[in-house]
Amino acid sequence: MKRNPTRKDPAVLIMAGGMGTRFWPASRERLPKQFLPICGPKPMVEESFDRAASLTDPQRIFVIINAHHRSTARKILGDRGARLVEEPCGRNTAPCIGLGCIHVIRRFGDLPTIALPADHFISGRTEFLRCLQQGVSLLDKGGLVTIGITPTYPETGYGYIEKGVSLSDGEAYRVDRFVEKPNLERAGEFLASGRYLWNSGIFIFKPSTMLKEIALHLPRLGEGLGRISESLGTERYPEILEEVYGGIEPISIDYGVMERTKEPVYVVEGRFGWSDVGSWAAVRKLREAEKDAEGNIASGKVLFLDTTNTFVHSQTERLIAVLGLDDLLVVDTEDVLLLADIKRSQEVRRFSEMVRRKGRTEYV
Repeated sequence: MKRNPTRKDPAVLIMAGGMGTRFWPASRERLPKQFLPICGPKPMVEESFDRAASLTDPQRIFVIINAHHRSTARKILGDRGARLVEEPCGRNTAPCIGLGCIHVIRRFGDLPTIALPADHFISGRTEFLRCLQQGVSLLDKGGLVTIGITPTYPETGYGYIEKGVSLSDGEAYRVDRFVEKPNLERAGEFLASGRYLWNSGIFIFKPSTMLKEIALHLPRLGEGLGRISESLGTERYPEILEEVYGGIEPISIDYGVMERTKEPVYVVEGRFGWSDVGSWAAVRKLREAEKDAEGNIASGKVLFLDTTNTFVHSQTERLIAVLGLDDLLVVDTEDVLLLADIKRSQEVRRFSEMVRRKGRTEYV
């Protein structure tokens, strides 16, 4: 882990403000996905921090969290040197990145900055860091940079990036366009063409450029960020931050800026392992190496009998016995037991909405 920053070290924004309903009941409002060890032994935000700390000094890493998760974030990262930036409420990635830019500029000036989601799975750290470093170097051309992932199957749950003109090294391109999530037929066409990459949600930019683009394309957000910036370092900062965030409409940086900008946008093609880990089914896919001869994967005390392709995630000491089932998802927590068809794991969030409507907020 680097401890001695140089002038070339970038800033990193780790976006960790999500509330997380897709991993209910393991994930709750008080402990969303990014603070859980979903894909490995460490919480996902800690894994993200460790990767970033291989690239830059921890003092240049800003972890943007929801204010409700202050104690959890401090418990996980408190002694690591990260700077915690709190959002009063979640407003998607454009306000999150804009707020981070303000803090980077105040602390370090217009430093090249990388925005990373806290809750993505990444393998192949050397290639990942190489892509980020290449992306930072592309800022010398001006504009904005993103990382695209070489697709390996026709995924319908991701946005895509169409590659344009290749740069000299053949690993980076001008972006022709961003494409929303396709249906299966179009996703197959994208894969076969070789011209499309998965949109990783990783962005690289100068803070001044990003704030300029926000002001141009999202003027209300730009005005609000200006007010927050003026209040930084004063007693009024918490009050202004809460007031501005209360009036911000949620919007992603992809839709709000990247798809609208007239600045040149470049994409570095990443050939590292990546997933946005959007469902329990995605976790099962990532952990395929652990499956038994019948395709079952388990965490905790589990017995399988005449059962196939089943995924069990247990956070308790209970013994779980599964008989004669296929494609089952079991998530066992201290107060909730979830049983589901794993092919429908994207719908798990509906339970969170249901218990909220019934006033059972202890399960949310």
